[in-house]
Amino acid sequence: MSQSNLPRQITVAEMAPHVHSFAPGENKVNKISSWLIAWIEKSLKKGSIKPYDLLPSKGDLAFHTGVSKGTIQSVFRFVEDYGLLESKQRIGTYIKDGCGNNTTKKLTSKREFAAEAIKKYLCENGYKPGDCLISIRKLGSITGISPATIRIAIGSLISEGIIKKENNIFVVTRTDFQLEDVQVQTLVEKIAGEIKLYISGNYHAGEKLPVNQEWAQKFNVSIKTIHDALKLLSKEGILYTRRGQYGTVVVNNINKNIQYHYERVEIKLNNYIIENCEVGSRLPSIAEFAKQYGVSAKTVKKALDNLSEEGYITFVRGRWGGTFVTDIPQGNEGYKWLAISRDYVAEN
Repeated sequence: MSQSNLPRQITVAEMAPHVHSFAPGENKVNKISSWLIAWIEKSLKKGSIKPYDLLPSKGDLAFHTGVSKGTIQSVFRFVEDYGLLESKQRIGTYIKDGCGNNTTKKLTSKREFAAEAIKKYLCENGYKPGDCLISIRKLGSITGISPATIRIAIGSLISEGIIKKENNIFVVTRTDFQLEDVQVQTLVEKIAGEIKLYISGNYHAGEKLPVNQEWAQKFNVSIKTIHDALKLLSKEGILYTRRGQYGTVVVNNINKNIQYHYERVEIKLNNYIIENCEVGSRLPSIAEFAKQYGVSAKTVKKALDNLSEEGYITFVRGRWGGTFVTDIPQGNEGYKWLAISRDYVAEN
């Protein structure tokens, strides 16, 4: 390849990313994404950049825009899904060829879902300007959305002037907003559905799927979107993903009998909590469980992390810390109540 045909490295200076000033609560990813999309489209039209030109590193852009590298990573993913960028390992992020012909649209995000769910909650519960909002954890429990996503959504509502933050408390500032339909697929859900349909017509149980990069090119989205979509299908029992050379394999979602070690340990830990614990009980150490089940401490830690995500245990640091039971993993609510409150049974 001649020197003139090599991809050009775009510098931060020529991009002039003067977007490092943010209002309190303003969504940084949205603001920077809008700026980057506008800059790419304008620069392509002027001819100052062309397909395959490389963007500056995430670190350089993060420094000059006054945000974290994680924020820039989210921006790149958003603009990739918009159809203007593409990323490859060991190469970088570059202007996508044929980016004006993108056919996959950016659909409703998890943040937008969460924001609408919060607005709906405010309306249904008669909130008025000046009322204090319940905690992020309670909002997550009521709406079924993760606290992390709720936190991001609140930032969006702050930028819209619906909520403000006073002394670490969120206060409603206005309720004259319009509710929108939140029952819309996210891009990840849409792509997961398309992959599921494609798999049903082209693959059989036991067959290995292509790498994520090939799926990203096929469906014209980012690799991260493909990763999240395959993760959804794994939770449905349609796919089974293993690290390394094994890759992602189609499985029979009715007779799935393949399990990681940590999945088997998680079942054992579930049974241990049901049979031996009540809410507030302190679990044995990771080393003790590892010795008891004949697995590594890392395997036990992974199983405990899953139980923590499901809300059954919590980790407490410090001298008096440890792993404590916060809920009993049992489906029958009646028996669950008996397990939690033995004193109540004794008194009655």
